[in-house]
Amino acid sequence: AEGTRVNSAYCQQTLSADRAAHRLGEPVPFFGENDTDSVAYKYRKWNVDEKTQLVARCELNGVSESKGMDKGKPLLTLVKALNEFDSKVTGIDWRLKIETQRGAVIANELKNNANKLAKWTAMAMLSGAEQIKLGFVSRLHPRDPNSHVILNTQTYKTTDFAQQINLKESTMWGAFKLILETCRKFPDGTFLCVKDPSKGLLRFYSFEEKATSMF
Repeated sequence: AEGTRVNSAYCQQTLSADRAAHRLGEPVPFFGENDTDSVAYKYRKWNVDEKTQLVARCELNGVSESKGMDKGKPLLTLVKALNEFDSKVTGIDWRLKIETQRGAVIANELKNNANKLAKWTAMAMLSGAEQIKLGFVSRLHPRDPNSHVILNTQTYKTTDFAQQINLKESTMWGAFKLILETCRKFPDGTFLCVKDPSKGLLRFYSFEEKATSMF
C-alpha cells in the first residue's frame, strides 16, 4: 500500500502545472471528472505465433520534451518511484550515496528488488515508452510510512536501462510463450497463477478441480 501511494504521489509531482495535458487518443472512459491519476492507456496487439494474438492494455504517465537532435519532440514516459524505508535494512543509505554513487544505489535495488525493476522496464517496453523517469523516495523517519521526501530523480532511455539490468525483449516473449503453451495443456476452466516466493516456480491453481500444476 505504501509503495502504491508513493508512486501515485510522485507521479503527480512530476507533472508540469503550467502546460496543457497531452492528449493520447480518447479520454479514459472509467475515470470520473475529479480523478487526477496521471495515466494514459494504450492498447497494443502482438502476433505471438501463427494461431495466437496478444492484446494488452499498457500504461503511460506523461510526455517529456526531447533535448537532443529532435528538440521539442514529445517522448512517451513511464514514471515510477523506488521507496527507501530503512537504510539499515536495505544496506545502503540513499541520502549519503544518491548524488555521488547513484550507480551503487541502482545496483543495490537490483539486488533487493530485481523483479520490480524488471516489471517496470517491461511495462515501458510494451507500451512503447521512450523514457523511464525513476524517482528515489525515502521516508522522513524509518518508522513513519506516511511522510516521505524525494531525494533524486533520474531519467533513463528505456532501451539503455533494459540493457543495464540485462532485460532482453526476446527473453520476455520466450517466457510468455512457455506460460502460454503450459496453459494450453489444461482443460477449460478458471486458473490462478502464483509465483512461489521462495522458489523458481510458477504454480497454477484450478478453482473447479482444486488441483495444482507447477513448472
